[in-house]
Amino acid sequence: MRKVSSFRFTIFVSVVLILLFGSITSVMAQEPVVDSKESDFVPGEILVKFKPGVGVQDSRQRVAEVQGKVVQSIPSIGVLRVKVSPGQETAAIEKLQARSDVEYVELNHLVYAQGTPNDSLFSLQWGMSKINMPAAWDITEGSSDIIIAIVDTGIDLDHPDFSCTVSSGANKLTSGYDFYNNDSNPDDDNNHGTHVAGIAGACTNNTIGVAGAAPNVRLMPVKVLNYAGSGNYSDVASGVIYAADNGAKIINLSLGGSSANSTLENAVNYATNTKGALVIAAAGNCAQGGGTCSGVNPIMYPAAYSGAVAVAATDSNDNWAYYSEYHSYVEVAAPGGLLAKQIRSTIIGNYGDKYGTSMATPHVAGLAALIWTMNSGMTHSEVRQILQSTADDLGAVGKDDYFGYGRVNAQRALELFTSIGLLDTSGQEITPPIYFMVDDHIEFLPSERTIGVTTTNQDIITWTATISPSVSWVSVSPPITGLVSASLSSDFTLVATRPVTYTSPYSSTTLVITGTTSAGLEIGPTTSEVRINYIPELFRYRFPMMFKNATLP
Repeated sequence: MRKVSSFRFTIFVSVVLILLFGSITSVMAQEPVVDSKESDFVPGEILVKFKPGVGVQDSRQRVAEVQGKVVQSIPSIGVLRVKVSPGQETAAIEKLQARSDVEYVELNHLVYAQGTPNDSLFSLQWGMSKINMPAAWDITEGSSDIIIAIVDTGIDLDHPDFSCTVSSGANKLTSGYDFYNNDSNPDDDNNHGTHVAGIAGACTNNTIGVAGAAPNVRLMPVKVLNYAGSGNYSDVASGVIYAADNGAKIINLSLGGSSANSTLENAVNYATNTKGALVIAAAGNCAQGGGTCSGVNPIMYPAAYSGAVAVAATDSNDNWAYYSEYHSYVEVAAPGGLLAKQIRSTIIGNYGDKYGTSMATPHVAGLAALIWTMNSGMTHSEVRQILQSTADDLGAVGKDDYFGYGRVNAQRALELFTSIGLLDTSGQEITPPIYFMVDDHIEFLPSERTIGVTTTNQDIITWTATISPSVSWVSVSPPITGLVSASLSSDFTLVATRPVTYTSPYSSTTLVITGTTSAGLEIGPTTSEVRINYIPELFRYRFPMMFKNATLP
């Protein structure tokens, strides 16, 4: 009997130890690592969306039937955050899925900041030079009308590199919100969000710290991740919607989770399709500390959603960064750095270095803000298209899983908006107006003008010349359209015709040149006044002078 009892006691102790260590492992696994397991969710929480027609009271009653309690509502997309007993998530989901009036129900999955932790202070802002940002700043530094929302761990609200005002006199930082703690103080307690914000739009030319990609735009702090850099999908969804509802044109998401989630996808679609914002997300880090992504490359969200621009990371030599996720949804790449050469930016109360797709993403967000500054009437899809079409193709020719369309190039992107120039026959830039002269007896002097079309853009532009308003005395001689680029010349001819009547002392109209890139985006227009000067005595003035000169001894 003693042996049997001892054996049973040994089994009992073993089971207890297994359960104990299993529990300890689960609690400790809270660091921000990529985890594709289905258990990567908030214990005791689910997200529910009822079909249209189900009212608030009915929704709460149906939730109560599965022993759930509504703790948060995301009204813009009709999603409820529901508390259930931990361990009962799957049972509650199955019961709700069986209802015909439920559109979907899912776990509240976790997301993690995608910047790779580091302790190195080595690096300068090589990333800005790599994407030709200094040349882009010669064209524009952004507009205070554009807001980039940093949906992250918050921003250090007291950092000196966010304490400036932009050109309009507005504060660099707008008001924001903390969805993790449910208050209006989105101060950073992790460093990640502050680092991301500095890359996107830190104060520039203020003699301290770092330069942001878009110096003259404003930043919106939206905290959705905690002090450890982790959070949940519903908070991220709420943060995205808050940013879009409060005027953010660009939403930076340097975070991700490895589980698909309709609530987060709906929030991204709401921001883009309903509010017209551009969502830019980190492609994700599939390795850390010098490892490789071999065999470990989970799909990351929200980067994988079609509504988001997924950004991969490159190093200082334009190589693919070993930790950067590679998937068909990768759209563009940007400097993210490596352990040995990282990205310098702001941290809480200071400056430091980090590397990761989190760092690559705000480079793209800042560039998108500069692009939108050049033409505020563009849609988010058009801005997105410019990011793609002006990127420097790296890796395999064309779009690939590692670099997408290529590493972004700020200079090329903004040069799309340089005005088409007009040259005379001597190659000099035309200074409006373009003159023609006429009197009662002779035709125009001159009767036609050859106009050269020029651009500094490397991409081929299709130009079109029109007269507006249309008049009888000048027209564009075919061709009225053509192709031009920095290495391809083009020209057309203005032809003057004697008008039936004259307006003294002159009549005028406008020559309008518009351009369209291969991507279908419009540039210009470039305009010049065209003027007909009527001089009644021109014939008399010219010929007596010729006669007098001919009779000189």
